[in-house]
Amino acid sequence: MGDTESPKTTAAAPAPPAARAEARAWLLGLLGWLVPGLGHLAQKKFDRAAVFFVSVVALAGLGLAMGAKLYGPPFARDQGLFLLLLHVLGFFGDLGAGLLFFAARLAGWGQTYMGRAVGDYGTVFFLGAGLLNLLTALDAYDVAVGKKE
Repeated sequence: MGDTESPKTTAAAPAPPAARAEARAWLLGLLGWLVPGLGHLAQKKFDRAAVFFVSVVALAGLGLAMGAKLYGPPFARDQGLFLLLLHVLGFFGDLGAGLLFFAARLAGWGQTYMGRAVGDYGTVFFLGAGLLNLLTALDAYDVAVGKKE
């Protein structure tokens, strides 16, 4: 007689396992480290991706144009432990630039030290690009795990 239909509830799609979401976040962070802004681009955060890409590439490009010295192995061990530590830290800072660092090293840029102040500024610019890129990769990870929007 009275056909009453119960309201249909749509079941939400099952959430991905935590391990899979964490692996995806790490992958996006890694992509963001390799190419500045790529982790954000993969998450469709186009404005952040563009700003981060332009900022990091501009810093690195200006640094190389000013004659930056790129740190890397082999490290001189004969100049003392403190200087060795500074060179290793500089290497990790430069390495933060991701593929920009590897491309510059392959091209042979930044292998010699310029004895002018502008070369020192260039070194700091490239180090700044590497450290900024590490922060943007961390931001891509934070967006992926939901800590940021």
